Amino acid sequence: MGLGQSVPPKEDVAQALLLRGSIFVHLDPRASGVALPDYLSDQPQVMLQIGLDLPVPIPDLRVGSRGISGTLSFNREPFHCVIPWAAVFALSGDDGRGMVWEASLPVEVSDELEREMGRRPPVGLRVVEGWAQSEERREPRRVSRMPRDRVEADAGPRVLPPYLRVVK
Repeated sequence: MGLGQSVPPKEDVAQALLLRGSIFVHLDPRASGVALPDYLSDQPQVMLQIGLDLPVPIPDLRVGSRGISGTLSFNREPFHCVIPWAAVFALSGDDGRGMVWEASLPVEVSDELEREMGRRPPVGLRVVEGWAQSEERREPRRVSRMPRDRVEADAGPRVLPPYLRVVK
């Protein structure tokens, strides 16, 4: 978004994406007010798929001013989920389009994004300057391609390069 433009509310983005199909809700299950199965509650992020026409229907799906609620299926077991907007940090549609609310990102996710974008090295990684290379240095091999008419003229058996081997 450009300067001076505000970020649209999560509810508006969710409603717009639901009109096009299902949506993926990226959330922090540890946030206050989140109701999910216990085995998901310790993770820094969870992604849930919701929609109106999914193979497992969600007849009580509600997307409102407080958040998202509905009975979802986890390992073929129904569970009534409550997801307040404060826990949601990203929404995306089937086509991959969506929005991320950077201020709502869990610290672990934000740190991982920064590492992936090359802003800082992973925790515990030492950057060592002047590392020694092996004394045995291999020169890259040049591979040339024969014109098709020459390949057909050479009716001999095709020999694979020596670096390829059959693994059984």
